[in-house]
Amino acid sequence: MNHRPIILSLTSMHESGLRILREAAELRMASALDAVTLQREVVEAEGLIIRTGGVIDAALLDRGTSLKVVGRHGVGYDQIDVDAATARGIQVVYTPGANTQSVAEHVFALMIGLSRYFPRMMAGLAAGNYHIRTSMTGRELAGKRLGIIGFGRIGRRVGEIAHLGFGMKVLYHDIVPAPEEVEQRANARRAGLREVLESSEYLTLHVPLDSSTRRMINRETLALTREDAILINTCRGPVVDETAVAQALDAGRLWAYGADVFTVEPPEPDHPLIGRTDVMLTPHSAAQTEEGLRNMATTIAQEVVGVLRGGPPMNPVNDPFEVERVRQRLGLEPIYLGTGPE
Repeated sequence: MNHRPIILSLTSMHESGLRILREAAELRMASALDAVTLQREVVEAEGLIIRTGGVIDAALLDRGTSLKVVGRHGVGYDQIDVDAATARGIQVVYTPGANTQSVAEHVFALMIGLSRYFPRMMAGLAAGNYHIRTSMTGRELAGKRLGIIGFGRIGRRVGEIAHLGFGMKVLYHDIVPAPEEVEQRANARRAGLREVLESSEYLTLHVPLDSSTRRMINRETLALTREDAILINTCRGPVVDETAVAQALDAGRLWAYGADVFTVEPPEPDHPLIGRTDVMLTPHSAAQTEEGLRNMATTIAQEVVGVLRGGPPMNPVNDPFEVERVRQRLGLEPIYLGTGPE
């Protein structure tokens, strides 16, 4: 890379990633995340990095006529119009695996906290009711059945911890069966969604957000769960119909609900689940660990810089070969020179 390309980052990140970006490029930070500001500030950028805030849509990509790569600091990339990026010859990369352990541990924090009535116990103690300790009896995770919906990197790690750490019985539902050795590490069995919902005392969601998963947990699917089930969502808020969850809790159709994500972020003050003592909610912070933030920042910085240098992406979202074919068809300068797709 003989010149210093401009990289626009929508938000800051761990210093480990910033250092890589500053050494390789002219790093600019977006002054705001609204569409008008981003469309103005993306004009000269060759690289664009997004975390949880902002949207990268076709209108923004049209303004970024120099863009070669869009990087997602994280796992879910529903904020990026990937098809629009591909149609404009722009590579999209992300950081799968970088926050796997952090999110997996967060799942168990929610599972344990809800199993031991932490919200109610903490509220009671804060109100001066020490004897609330004897008013409710929690339960152990050990030996219980865990249903994992979505058996990718995070789902698999959750399964391993559940089996090896707690002796839980693991079922998983995924459209693609996991390799046998992966199933063995978690002692996991693949099952249909109905069986997972009907038989699991704990349910945890680890699916991407798309048309097939949006509101997959709704009034109909919640009607299939056990009354003593605890439901955890650390993937994407719109996967769950939050009003239906509140209704299931009110009707005694669900023991408790824990989530790190919301349909609308930040959630509205009158959100139907905020403030309930049968719910544990955190503000999209499952990956907010020193290790997780460092891993994501380092990975996305290396990916974006690597693509700008003409190297093949390690974690592509869209097909690099198709990106190059589109660029050739549009008469754009190739991204991958020598080491990349031909």
